[in-house]
Amino acid sequence: MIIEKLALVTANSASLQPFYSDILGFPVIRSEQGSFTVQAGWSELTFQERSDEADGEHYYHFAFTIPENKLPEAKAWIEARVPIGTEAGEDVSYSESWNSHSVYFEDPAGNILELIARHTMDNSVERPFDPKEDIICISEIGVPTADIPAAVEHLAKLGLMSYKTTNGSFNPIGDDNGLLLVVSTGRRWHFTNKTAESFPVRVHIREAGGLSFSSNEHGLTIENIN
Repeated sequence: MIIEKLALVTANSASLQPFYSDILGFPVIRSEQGSFTVQAGWSELTFQERSDEADGEHYYHFAFTIPENKLPEAKAWIEARVPIGTEAGEDVSYSESWNSHSVYFEDPAGNILELIARHTMDNSVERPFDPKEDIICISEIGVPTADIPAAVEHLAKLGLMSYKTTNGSFNPIGDDNGLLLVVSTGRRWHFTNKTAESFPVRVHIREAGGLSFSSNEHGLTIENIN
């Protein structure tokens, strides 16, 4: 599943843009009052200022794929710029079922970002890690919901199927290239003390077109968009 575009909402896009352009080095391809878009490999990432006045944090979890042999160098690169997440004294996450290694960190808005090296992918490179070349794409976006089975069923009708290990609170959809992380609202995000909460997401998937995710107390609303 190829995530070509991801659009998220934020409280203040002007304060967030320097993190993505200057700290992470992503090229800014669009910038206007209240929004900006950066290029992350083959994916576009847009932040749009929220129109509501609700209090409280407003955050997402999403991940960037890097070459499968570059996690140590990528970790050194990112931890020289921002603190990285830890859990049980470890600062690198290993998934046996996914055969992957990851590091986690946050942007100034509290979004939970991840660099993931998937050893199932044939994308190793024999040169020093270069974020301009080696952040390959956005490969995960969390979509929390109160009703996982309903969301999974809806996505299956669009041809988007479950990926590897699933359980009652976690059901990833897609493949190694890209995943929608359908998780239970309130589930703790790995390597953080934050729980999964549902906020509006717009994503363009090559295989399924544009999708909009929003939620209420009954579950996730998934709509096709242009």
